[in-house]
Amino acid sequence: MRTRNRLTLWVSVLPAVMLAGAAQPQYVTILHFNDFHGQLLPVEGKDKTETGGIARLATMVKETRAWNGPHHVATLLLEAGDILQGTPLSTVFHGEPDFTCLNMMGVNVMALGNHEFDFGQDNLQARMGQARFPVISANIRYAATKKPLAPPTVALELGGTKALIFGLTSKDTPIESATKNVVGLEFLDPTEVARGIVEANRDKYPIIIALTHIGLNEDIALAKAVPGIDIIIGAHSHDALAEPMRVGTTLICQAGSKAAYLGQLDAFFADGDVAKYRGFLRPADATVPPDPAVGKVVKTYADRLGSKIKRVVADSKVPLNGDRDTLRSCETNLGDLLCDLCRRYAQADVALLNGGGIRASIDEGPITVEEVMLVLPFGNQVATVEVTGQVLLEALQHNARLARPDGGFLQVSGLSMTIRGKDVQDVRVGGQPLDPAKTYKVVLPDFLLTGGNGYTMFAKGTDPRFLGTTIDAIVIEGLETMKTVDQQTDGRITVEG
Repeated sequence: MRTRNRLTLWVSVLPAVMLAGAAQPQYVTILHFNDFHGQLLPVEGKDKTETGGIARLATMVKETRAWNGPHHVATLLLEAGDILQGTPLSTVFHGEPDFTCLNMMGVNVMALGNHEFDFGQDNLQARMGQARFPVISANIRYAATKKPLAPPTVALELGGTKALIFGLTSKDTPIESATKNVVGLEFLDPTEVARGIVEANRDKYPIIIALTHIGLNEDIALAKAVPGIDIIIGAHSHDALAEPMRVGTTLICQAGSKAAYLGQLDAFFADGDVAKYRGFLRPADATVPPDPAVGKVVKTYADRLGSKIKRVVADSKVPLNGDRDTLRSCETNLGDLLCDLCRRYAQADVALLNGGGIRASIDEGPITVEEVMLVLPFGNQVATVEVTGQVLLEALQHNARLARPDGGFLQVSGLSMTIRGKDVQDVRVGGQPLDPAKTYKVVLPDFLLTGGNGYTMFAKGTDPRFLGTTIDAIVIEGLETMKTVDQQTDGRITVEG
């Protein structure tokens, strides 16, 4: 059995997560994953071998619990946020199949990620209502009432030792999701909120676990600022930590993204402290058989998508580069193509797309509707706005100051520029030097128009118009017209240092 010789956990898998029983000391196994982004289906490699997918994660969880049962222990399964958004299955059904599978897996606690807001607050409440486990965040509240959006904490007992789990969500969610999705909410500083929770509960709960969706660098800063946290199960930055990172007395774990790994932390608790531990990532590779029941649910939803998304809309003669870090740092041919199609559709002077909104590459060969949806999963509405050259320059300077790679990095069409360090220079629109006094028509996602990724300067524009369509719809229409794609980068973005 794959899980033999593992340290194990003594925790109930019941949704209430309230426990009582055997005395300490206690061995604890925490299974965890994060930044799932709708990866319900396995991924097929170049050798045609399938890996990943939620059914494989379910098998590994089930095996661990099966081994733990005869040893009078159980398994705690934590998910650190961003279940939604990233694949057609998740996008079309707004996360319903994702949460159905999480329920079947017996997730104990989940943190709210920024992408849980992508389909609006009504859908968020529907998914939280669907979950048979607590979905938590301690630093989000309603601005008017100051009441929390979600439960801040979950209390449990590990043997005779009390423990507390609290959730944290990225404070940048208001600029990482469309403004309409977070209206009426306040996102408090995670460190300050965590400090208050730890100070109020340190004497009550010897073991404190933070389930966070704030990124590895923020987790490290959190561990330094609030040393009373025993374990941080993290997310948001998609880091695959091969073993726990120790910062002071705090262990930090993160398991990559998109169901590639299941993280496992084995810890021995004595007198409320982590006396010994080991942690590792378990790859959801081809050696792991998919869980039949979970796989059946995924197939049911996949079949419902039908043949519509398998329709071929064009043929690409070249691979179109949607690498995450590349899109967030420099020009790519995929970024050029998407921006060119949007500018052509809107008959605009300039097109801007944030790299964080482009989520996959396209291989050489036939391009299907499904592939376009994978590249552009957010359903962003397209808008135009008239801005002066000065406002456009402010946006490009904001872009240059971002710490690359950053989701706010702009892919462009209709203009060229050079980024030297943190400055933008040599900006040309339509081949002519940028004129600060001239008015330019810009097409962009509603996300950017409403200040996403910090682009608040677009509020200074005039005549904002929503075109009543989405980026993916424009791209599909444009590709069908093109029929053949042979997009090359042309030097419209030069990055020096």
